[in-house]
Amino acid sequence: MDYIATVSSAVMALVWIVYFQLFFLQYQRNNRPYLVIHHAQNENPDALCLLVNMGKETVHVQCVQVVLFTRAGEEKIMTVTEYRRIQADDSNVHQVLRQGPLQSGGYLVLGSFRNIILGRRSEEADPNYLFEDIVDVEIRAAVIHGPSKYPVGVRRRFTLRHEGGPVILPRNIYSEQLVKRKDRHQVRRWVEDELRPERKGRSESETSDQSR
Repeated sequence: MDYIATVSSAVMALVWIVYFQLFFLQYQRNNRPYLVIHHAQNENPDALCLLVNMGKETVHVQCVQVVLFTRAGEEKIMTVTEYRRIQADDSNVHQVLRQGPLQSGGYLVLGSFRNIILGRRSEEADPNYLFEDIVDVEIRAAVIHGPSKYPVGVRRRFTLRHEGGPVILPRNIYSEQLVKRKDRHQVRRWVEDELRPERKGRSESETSDQSR
């Protein structure tokens, strides 16, 4: 009887361990950020591109960038934003800056793919590429999620074809989530390239000394 009782206790303990592990994994999955770069409407380059927050928590959008790949094998990185003055009382600052809090279930209109690729340059800017030069497009965003001090990211790549009229097609149906520890350096580099801080580092208390 003592043997049966011991086995029963061990089995029950194992069941509880498995249960709590499943519960923890489900909790972690439900609270993990999940962002979608959505290709709206159709294959036309004038279709809208949306950044959608499918997670349960609000995220703060730090930067949105586009990486352009040309026929010549060059890469060009640009900020996805509008180049115009913003007034302090502008009611649409969120959409203009492409930054700020994004509620659960909310979305940010990044613009049409054509505008994202060509950008909204000032009159002084001299574009050194044509729309027809671009063959691949990567759209990526870095956000702060909940209480985490580390930015997380999302990116999605599209192919731009010009034969018979331009069409833009996603490489696959997924938006790549960069939320793991191994992704932190890459996403942090996006933000640092965007904000150009005086000091750079892996955390606010290391070489960056950003806590001061």
